Amino acid sequence: MNGRGQGLRALALVISVGLILSAFFNFDFSFLMGEKPKPLLRLDTPQPATSRVEEGLDFSAPGLDGKEIDLSKYRGHPVIVDFWATWCAPCRKQIPELVALYRKYNKSRGLVIIGVSCDLIQGDGVKAVAPFVEEFQINYPIALADERLVDSMGVEAIPTTLFVGRDGKLVSRIVGAGHAGEISASAKRLLDGVKGRSSPGIPNDSHGNVIDISVVQ
Repeated sequence: MNGRGQGLRALALVISVGLILSAFFNFDFSFLMGEKPKPLLRLDTPQPATSRVEEGLDFSAPGLDGKEIDLSKYRGHPVIVDFWATWCAPCRKQIPELVALYRKYNKSRGLVIIGVSCDLIQGDGVKAVAPFVEEFQINYPIALADERLVDSMGVEAIPTTLFVGRDGKLVSRIVGAGHAGEISASAKRLLDGVKGRSSPGIPNDSHGNVIDISVVQ
């Protein structure tokens, strides 16, 4: 057998062994096939047919001050839950609008805003959050998310802003930082009440910039 034939036979043997290993040991041989490596961190795990978002939002997470933040505590209030990170430029764009909304409607109309930092998942961790909160004068409570929380809420990119009705059900969702005033308009609809919710599985298109948090950068 000539050298070329021996080479092809050897390659076929390697691929066969790789397929066997992949089948029995879940070994990733994609690099032999020229495929790109998968992201190191995936936050887009498929959700069950009936997710917690569809049944009604409920989560508990540690706050920046060490106290637990329990969303169910705010039933009876309109709630905005904003997923963000200190390193996310689009998040920075909309946080001042959220600060202004909380100042205007928290006491007058009972609006609750919870900022959920993703810095523990990706970034410099909690040490980066406190200086950021002070710099942006964030006046609403901050929770610290882990992978379990963002998975359960179906968050795949930030900023993601959830608008939750007084009954705990999702009213609308904005993915990305869109045009100025978009968050305020959605907040006003939440406060005034809507005659029918949009499907929780279909977020509002904001056409804004988003940061994919399914890949470690």
